[in-house]
Amino acid sequence: MFDSYFFTGDRYLKHYVISEPEVRCIERMSDDECLILATDGLWDVVDNEFACEVARKCLFSLRKKYKSRPSPPGEDPAAAAAAALLVKLAYGRGSKDNISVVVVDLKARSCG
Repeated sequence: MFDSYFFTGDRYLKHYVISEPEVRCIERMSDDECLILATDGLWDVVDNEFACEVARKCLFSLRKKYKSRPSPPGEDPAAAAAAALLVKLAYGRGSKDNISVVVVDLKARSCG
């Protein structure tokens, strides 16, 4: 088996970097609106509730805008815009860590 040191670019930080993700299993509810997957660069400076509020408002306003425009399969411009807004928010709040954000619109129309 391969040692994980061969696959990480930060092997010298092995003693300081936690490679275990925070994972929660939560039953989906019919009123769930979106899922936000993000690195700690967002979560260090934005709390869960505020991130959800920002994403929810962004999705709500942009769903109408993009509803009439066709987008390629698998792409959701409203969710991409919400993710980009959360990245800008984290930068604006002074995050010094890497910031990656994915927003999944759980209310978007089905692709199939």
